[in-house]
Amino acid sequence: MLLKKMQQYWMSILKNKKIFMGNYYICKIFAMILIVLIVFTGCGQNRITEKEEKKETVESEMNAEVKKTAQTFRFVYMKEKSELNTLKVKRKIINCLEEKGYAAVDCDNQIDMVNREKVEDFCKAAEKEEQAAVDIVVVFDEGEIIQYHLESMNGKINVRLCQVKWKDNSPQANYYDEYEAYEWKYTEKGYLFLEEYHPPGFDGAPGETGFRVQPLDKTCRELNRKYVMPLGYALNNLLITNWDNQNYTELDFYDLYEKMYYMKYGKQVPYEANYGGAEYEVPKDEFEEVIKTYLPFSNSEIEKGTFYNSDNRTFRYRPRGLYDCEFPYEPYPEVISYEKLQDGTLKLTIEAVWEIRMLDQSITSELMIKPMEDGSFQYLSNKVIKSDQNANAGWYMPRLTEEEWEENYSNN
Repeated sequence: MLLKKMQQYWMSILKNKKIFMGNYYICKIFAMILIVLIVFTGCGQNRITEKEEKKETVESEMNAEVKKTAQTFRFVYMKEKSELNTLKVKRKIINCLEEKGYAAVDCDNQIDMVNREKVEDFCKAAEKEEQAAVDIVVVFDEGEIIQYHLESMNGKINVRLCQVKWKDNSPQANYYDEYEAYEWKYTEKGYLFLEEYHPPGFDGAPGETGFRVQPLDKTCRELNRKYVMPLGYALNNLLITNWDNQNYTELDFYDLYEKMYYMKYGKQVPYEANYGGAEYEVPKDEFEEVIKTYLPFSNSEIEKGTFYNSDNRTFRYRPRGLYDCEFPYEPYPEVISYEKLQDGTLKLTIEAVWEIRMLDQSITSELMIKPMEDGSFQYLSNKVIKSDQNANAGWYMPRLTEEEWEENYSNN
């Protein structure tokens, strides 16, 4: 805009010779300014073009590199197509990557990272503000991978990443991104966290990513998958509340009914939320059977913690709606230690890994479990022994109170 106005002014001067002769030196100055603007504008444009071309070259090279990475496990992909999403096949893929020298882990951090020494060395160098580089390959469902290329210098970490999916039995580059980590840290527990900056009001996926670098005990992982992960931290407060069979008033039986119904039957409760405001009468036997499968409470104790209609022997049930839906990016649990007591019960020490807060132990609790001979089990109690001040279970949304529900849905 400034350049255009200077050009217009210069032309108007040239059309009037008197003004031109009387303002010779002024015209000369403007001409020099005009030349400088033209030169610098052209140079700036050239620099932008060169930068864009360089980025395109880097992106093209990384796309080709990551497709080559995927080819290292193509025979597993072809042979195990029907089981690509299982932990067993993901291990096979990661083993292939290990043989080729890649540091690799699964997207759920359920398999120990292979060639982790490379990442450990990188983190140590980055903490010393030394120059270093490393690649981390993350394995997802359907044989998809994301390869991260990390470079450190002067305490900063630059990140390039490329996503590859399979199409027609060939790996295809699907997404590319690059950024300077807004924040990063390598924790004592062995997690590497990276954050891509998002401006206030950004409504896309979080910019935080976490990799478990240090290995975890195999039995701890198995106990976690069997007893803890099916419940997790989403839409219930069992793992973030102090409770036992004498003190359980803070537990929400409706949340647990939904979670445990899926654990018991492998499907969602047969009652639609309809965006909120829906209300159902669940038969007494159906509701109590689900709760009593996993919790040591009597019928009367369950009825005290819910809205029970003794006349028709039903529980009033209101699914969560728009006004008590939960924040979607909750932590995931890790069993970090276990103890088998003399009476056969298990004491599991559980830590909540919350990636969007870059916390590898936002809440630590002790969960008591009673395994049964037939393979079933019951949760007996939970005790919160540590809570990070930046966490405070900030992801959990309690259900609406009676007054709040009436206020929001009474006109439905």
